[in-house]
Amino acid sequence: MLIRNIERVLVFREVSGHVFTLEEIERDYPIAPAGTLIYYGFGETNVRHYRETGSALNADHRLVAENLLRTLRASDEDEKTFQLVVGPTEKKPYEYVAAHMDVMRQIAVELDVYQTQALAMGKRLIVVVRYASEMNHKESWVYAGDPRSFKASFPEVRRVFAEHAPRVLFPFSPGLRADSRYDEIAKYWPGAEHVDIIGATWYVHGETQRAQGLANMREYFLHPFAPDKPFAVDEFGGAEGYGSGEPGSVYENNDAMLESMLHELEALQLRNVSFKYGTIFLDDGKYGVDATLRFLSPQRRARRSPHR
Repeated sequence: MLIRNIERVLVFREVSGHVFTLEEIERDYPIAPAGTLIYYGFGETNVRHYRETGSALNADHRLVAENLLRTLRASDEDEKTFQLVVGPTEKKPYEYVAAHMDVMRQIAVELDVYQTQALAMGKRLIVVVRYASEMNHKESWVYAGDPRSFKASFPEVRRVFAEHAPRVLFPFSPGLRADSRYDEIAKYWPGAEHVDIIGATWYVHGETQRAQGLANMREYFLHPFAPDKPFAVDEFGGAEGYGSGEPGSVYENNDAMLESMLHELEALQLRNVSFKYGTIFLDDGKYGVDATLRFLSPQRRARRSPHR
């Protein structure tokens, strides 16, 4: 990638509900990502799936994770990264999580099995569980906007994984936007002892939000809540089609938007800020597949025929 202080670039792509496996991404695009992610709605559908099958991960989760292991086995690389984004979806979301902690425990057990399988082949599967991400954006998620409940729930979920999947990493991952104030994000901080990575999702929704969006990102990473923790960008990009509808609320020039954001991240290297991973979306609706691929050029390789 064109940004030197992101150690590993993860790529996510979803089209019409289909989440691309790492193998599909590498087959269809001239890039070789260091990993990928998938979302896990912690709600009635997946809880019922666990009750009926004994598996907390559904078929889509297992497909992405198992394909990632196959890709790792066939690769010259020593490790890949798998990020599971766990978001409560029911009313009274944190109470629902507390009442179904056996499901969370089973998620941990199944992820630990994948990591053990990678070790058995002499490689590493880095697993990141991003729990209740963007918890500071109450307009986005049913669980968001409740710092007291988040701070009570996060350590409980973290302890389950520490017991049953001790190699899994947990980021603190608020949403960084133009309206994301540092002092408001601080209200959600659960304590350094429960956090492995200082992460965030970072989106700039248009030219009118650019200056403040960049400034908020700088403040967050230059004044971390736990300076000894590694950093990561859990998602980043602009969001074409998002915004108020006013002129300048969305980017028309996606290349310029991505370039300014990537350069801003890279400039933090001068302040000794580097990122363990960054996740970028190959998304037609947010900031464009073509624009994104241009900024992944150092990972380019000869495109393989999809028929091989």
